[in-house]
Amino acid sequence: MSMLEEGRELGRRQAEKAEGLVENMEAAFASTLDVYPTLVDIDLAKAIRDYDRERLACEPDYGKFPEMIGLLDRHVGEREGFREATGLDETAIAFHFSWRWFVSRRINAHHVPRYNVPLEDPGCTNIFFPDGEEGVVAASNRDDVRHPHYEEHLAKAFCGRLPVNNDIKGIVGSVSSSLYLDEEPECSFPCDPWELMPDECYNSIDDMMDFMTRYREFHGPANQLWTDRSFNAVAVEKTTCRVAFRRPTVNGAVCVTACAYLDPEINAYKQERLKRVMEIRGETQEDSVDWHYDAGAAIRYRRLIDLTNAEANRAATLWGTFDIVSDTAVPWPDRICLAGEVSFPDKEAQGNWTLTQNAQVMTGPNRRMLARSIRTYEGDRPITDFIPYLALGEGVEIRPEWQKDIDEGRCVLAPET
Repeated sequence: MSMLEEGRELGRRQAEKAEGLVENMEAAFASTLDVYPTLVDIDLAKAIRDYDRERLACEPDYGKFPEMIGLLDRHVGEREGFREATGLDETAIAFHFSWRWFVSRRINAHHVPRYNVPLEDPGCTNIFFPDGEEGVVAASNRDDVRHPHYEEHLAKAFCGRLPVNNDIKGIVGSVSSSLYLDEEPECSFPCDPWELMPDECYNSIDDMMDFMTRYREFHGPANQLWTDRSFNAVAVEKTTCRVAFRRPTVNGAVCVTACAYLDPEINAYKQERLKRVMEIRGETQEDSVDWHYDAGAAIRYRRLIDLTNAEANRAATLWGTFDIVSDTAVPWPDRICLAGEVSFPDKEAQGNWTLTQNAQVMTGPNRRMLARSIRTYEGDRPITDFIPYLALGEGVEIRPEWQKDIDEGRCVLAPET
């Protein structure tokens, strides 16, 4: 099958999920104009059409990126197949394929949102222990404001999925790290570097790092955890165009939190961008939500590293790892687990909350997960008020020591789904 026909087939498949796209596009245009006041005179329909054409015209340097050879035909075919199956016009098609990239790369590089509409997500966290007491152990927090439409879902959330086998590789944790007025990449040609990465790269974390550094303008921004097939892991700090890596120092353990950079060069770049945003908004460090958030995120990041290394030193356990993402032992913003705090009540309409969290043994015969979520918004109850579920991996039977945790009320056995 040619790349063009492969693309057409991919486009036809995507069309199966295109219901409501026009309505979503109109809502996105309206909310974006509301969030970014300086876009008021811009025709977003024309802008997204032009941007999608620009992306396809911006063919990469195939000497530097030989893995992209033939992708143009596939992208053209995708749009043809999508148009054929949906009957949508060029504006809707461009929106489908390029809107998120347009907002992230073009709008965010040149426009500052209203001060009370934060771009950065709250402090989501990921931890990865390749050498835990029972195997690979990982944990995650997901934080946000308490949107009303989340509540029904959260009440049923299991907060993660146990792997069905031991072939764990690539991204094993990802949190937001976008920043205002970030650089725009030289080339906006569409590609997914993870799709293009040769499979043998997964055998070496250094090969993965080399490949993704070469493709650094085509992925992120996101702070992430990567691992090769041998569970050699690295923490990644990523803006739109810059990347830095932090190797483990204690038993291979790595961790990341959202919207903070400990790499000196990237951190200095972020401070410079934040100062520029404050100038545009007429703010100072004393009254800037973003400046205070960044300072708190950096404190939280260092505490997370300390807690992670301490747990790694004693061979990470499931409960020990769960305790890290449940951390409320110090005042906010230092702690890992959030409970509706704000820095500026007059500017922040809603506080940040840890909505879901989990820890899991990912490999071996004892695969299982502790997971909980905020199950009701009544009474502003934090996530630590709720007893976690214990979910067993496929084929894993409950052990007496796990049953003891249930009997003592530390957790409850998750219902079958």
